[in-house]
Amino acid sequence: MKEQNRIERRNEILDAAIEILIERGYRETSMLAVARRANASKETLYNWFGDKSGLFEALIQRNAERLQATIAPFLEGEGPVEDFLTDFGAALLSLLLSESGLAINRAAISEASRDMTLSRALERSGRGATFPLVINALRRYEKQGVLKMDDPVEAGEQFLGLLSRDLQVRALLGLQTRLDPAETRRRAQRATDAFLRIFGAGGR
Repeated sequence: MKEQNRIERRNEILDAAIEILIERGYRETSMLAVARRANASKETLYNWFGDKSGLFEALIQRNAERLQATIAPFLEGEGPVEDFLTDFGAALLSLLLSESGLAINRAAISEASRDMTLSRALERSGRGATFPLVINALRRYEKQGVLKMDDPVEAGEQFLGLLSRDLQVRALLGLQTRLDPAETRRRAQRATDAFLRIFGAGGR
């Protein structure tokens, strides 16, 4: 199979997996159900993903890659820090409150009491893959003189707090509806403004 065809086929399988995960939850999402939904063989799924937890991690990785693509232009410190934080914040908030993002987090939470495999995958391939890139970008902006931070990691965590507040928790509980793109960006801009009031080089 040509590489482009393989990528497209893999995405079709992942699309089928997330549809079933949203509909049924993790425990009722089987490799057979995904194979049938994607018109693929079980052998293909096991060869490509290993097992159900490997398929789950692939879903997390795909979300992380899409988030990273949003901030790729800023990772070398190019562009205004305001644009970086707002673009990243809007993309992250959209992901956290999306059906796929909520389904993945609910799956990890539901399994955590008996098996930490999914939680570890979420940490490793989600936050663990993206947050260090954000911190490195913040360090570069600090070198440019536009930020002043005692601890970039703590500063990054504060930005996440300013951004998400309790929105994700409320969404996981079914108490928060999805935000439209305009409201998502407004919230990201407000979080950015608050962050820069604290950590902007001219603000302290």
